[in-house]
Amino acid sequence: MVLALIAGQLTSAFAPSAAAQSVADDAGGSLMAQPGPGPFYQADPEVLSEARPGQVINSRGAAMPAFAGYGITEIAYRSTDTADRPILATATVVRPHDARPNGPVLSYQHYLNALGQGCAPTETLVNPTVETVQDNAMAFLRIQLDRGWTVLIPDHLGPKVAYPGGQLSARIVLDGMRAVRDDPRFESAGSRFGALGYSGGGIASAWVSLMHDEYARDVNLVGVAQGGVPTDMTTMARMIGNLPHPAFGLAFAAAIGMAREYPDSIRLEDKLTPEGWGLYEQLRGRCTATLLTLGAFRSVPMVLAGGDLLAEEGLMRAFADNSIRLSPDVPRVPVFMWHARTDPLVPFWDAEETARRYCREGAALTWQPGIAPEHLMGAVEKLPAAFDWLQQRFDGVPAGAACHV
Repeated sequence: MVLALIAGQLTSAFAPSAAAQSVADDAGGSLMAQPGPGPFYQADPEVLSEARPGQVINSRGAAMPAFAGYGITEIAYRSTDTADRPILATATVVRPHDARPNGPVLSYQHYLNALGQGCAPTETLVNPTVETVQDNAMAFLRIQLDRGWTVLIPDHLGPKVAYPGGQLSARIVLDGMRAVRDDPRFESAGSRFGALGYSGGGIASAWVSLMHDEYARDVNLVGVAQGGVPTDMTTMARMIGNLPHPAFGLAFAAAIGMAREYPDSIRLEDKLTPEGWGLYEQLRGRCTATLLTLGAFRSVPMVLAGGDLLAEEGLMRAFADNSIRLSPDVPRVPVFMWHARTDPLVPFWDAEETARRYCREGAALTWQPGIAPEHLMGAVEKLPAAFDWLQQRFDGVPAGAACHV
């Protein structure tokens, strides 16, 4: 959900290709993601089910342009989906060569708006393409690596690429922390852990702060920094509406992702029109830039029988279940939360209401509204403050609360 990408990609309206039309003529099929490439993304089902949460099953070394000069290991480990079924999650672990034992570990949740495993950091950081070259911006984490932090970058959409399933992502992130803690190669058994994410990565991080106490209390999580969070996905659905919209591709991908994670209650396969199947065939396996470009100015009536997004009860329920504003829980770990007042893409008012509730209910929240005029710029505006706040948590400084909402 990055407005700068919308502006950069929408240079012309999309016209269906002949290939898309031929697919539409033979509409139907499965919405599930293709498995990741190679044995790294595979595990014997029995081994997976018997593994403990966070247990590393596969690993491999990697070279990444963004992190040249650091030690890099990709890991595949046991996690669970929202129905408590075992899944094989994947992540990248980057360590400075002079990392001290039990030093800080940051889990960074990238803004993943995707429909394919090829968009996950374990792939894009190794083999950047024109579509994913912007992921090399994760090189900004080198500053923290040079401070002695180990950095964990989970593929937090999971093997089904279930964007934007925040509850799923939180499980994957927390189990990734367990994996780093328990694997002796990373010397992190006594480490303090933190989490950071913006926009789609902020959804994952926000759910980490909510689910830690119940799902992974054994992880020494000392702070979560979350910015630009779409705190209410139902609001986002209403903003997209049923008319043609420049960011429709992201909304379509979100509907597909939720159908993948909640297949029993969301049966989009039964509702897509021929044009909807055509669009899906063009977007399956693709990443943010392509989702925006090829989905631009489409609309719900074009792709969905019935033509009303808000009438899709299963989908709207899944959006609500993955909206922190609608969750009755509050974080029990310190949280640094920021959002630009003038964000034109992700509503500030929902984030502010969430912050107010957290403050009323006694959460250790540091709330910092910003003034950036654009969604992506909102990440940059407060990122230094977020890092400084995380460093204090790693240093053992109590967070306190700074709730001026």
